[in-house]
Amino acid sequence: MSNTGKNGIADTDQVKSDENSISSGIDRQRILRGTDRRRTERTVKDDETAIQNREESVTRREDVAHSREDAADLREDAAQLREGITESREREIRAVEILQAASQNHLAILQEVNARLVIATVEAQRLAEEVQVATTQLEVAKSVAEKASHAKSSFLSSMSHELRTPLNAILGFAQLMAASSPPLTPTQASRLQQIIHSGWYLLELINEILDLATIESGKLILSTEPVSLVEVMLECQGMVEVQAKKHDVHLNFLPIDDSWFIFADRTRFKQALLNLLSNAIKYNRKQGTVEVKCTSMPEHIRISIKDSGAGLPAEKMAQLFQAFNRLGQESGTEEGTGIGLVVTKQLVELMGGTIGVESTEGVGSEFWIELRCYRPPHDVTLAAENSLPVNLPQNKFNPIKN
Repeated sequence: MSNTGKNGIADTDQVKSDENSISSGIDRQRILRGTDRRRTERTVKDDETAIQNREESVTRREDVAHSREDAADLREDAAQLREGITESREREIRAVEILQAASQNHLAILQEVNARLVIATVEAQRLAEEVQVATTQLEVAKSVAEKASHAKSSFLSSMSHELRTPLNAILGFAQLMAASSPPLTPTQASRLQQIIHSGWYLLELINEILDLATIESGKLILSTEPVSLVEVMLECQGMVEVQAKKHDVHLNFLPIDDSWFIFADRTRFKQALLNLLSNAIKYNRKQGTVEVKCTSMPEHIRISIKDSGAGLPAEKMAQLFQAFNRLGQESGTEEGTGIGLVVTKQLVELMGGTIGVESTEGVGSEFWIELRCYRPPHDVTLAAENSLPVNLPQNKFNPIKN
């Protein structure tokens, strides 16, 4: 082989060697760059890890600080709780002490109350014994009073009959003497008139006593029936007109519906009504008035008798229906017994009614009676609805003043 060929081969080998060298250098550079890159990445990772560790350390320190703060708060809460428990215990101790003191006071009060209760029980037993003794005495006294009342009623009834028989004879002879011929002298006639007047007054007294005795003994028998109010009013008006004229008192009977009926004993109702009318006239003033008015209510009819007399003070109203109590009129000019109102009240109540009075001193009094009304059958009621009120005749001696 020639030198030129050898040189060419040598050059080629050199080129290859150079290329290999270059490739090796490049590879080494690549390796170095890779190594540097990995080192850099590890360094970055280490730095990040260190930063993360520092952050975690800071977080842990903050958590520790928070934990310490929480622990401090817990210690403060615990201290406050201990203080609260201590105060609560002190309050409980004070409450127990107060309760003990109150219990002692209550115990003392209970002991005192118990002692008083024992005394009161003993006193109550003593009073019960006294009440029992008083009740026994009262029953005995009541029995004696009932026997005495019965004896009194029997005596009054018997004596009334015994007195009325000769009194009727005296009145009969006096009336015969008054009508005898030749006529009596004026003096004889005056004295005879006094005998007749006194005899009638005594007979009226005996009749009232007999009525009272009969009522108190329970022997009075009533016959209640429907009674026409108009008829009774007309009869009573005719019977008291003379007395009203004598006392110069004007009678005013207000109109009454002729369909009004009451349940009553006709005779006893008229007796009660006449008694009230007579009192209204007797105890009236000169030129006074007596007004009689009837008022219909759902179940009753009220008969009112109003006068213009002196009236009654309050202290005398409570004594109004007491037997033989004339309320200070004993020394007056008007005769009376103090029995009439008592008999009237008992008669009204026996007929199932009520009686009352309203009085004003210096103005007058108004007595009223309420009795059960009688409602006629339907056909009679319809006929009565078309009837007019009945105007009772007024007395003529004293006209109505407007």
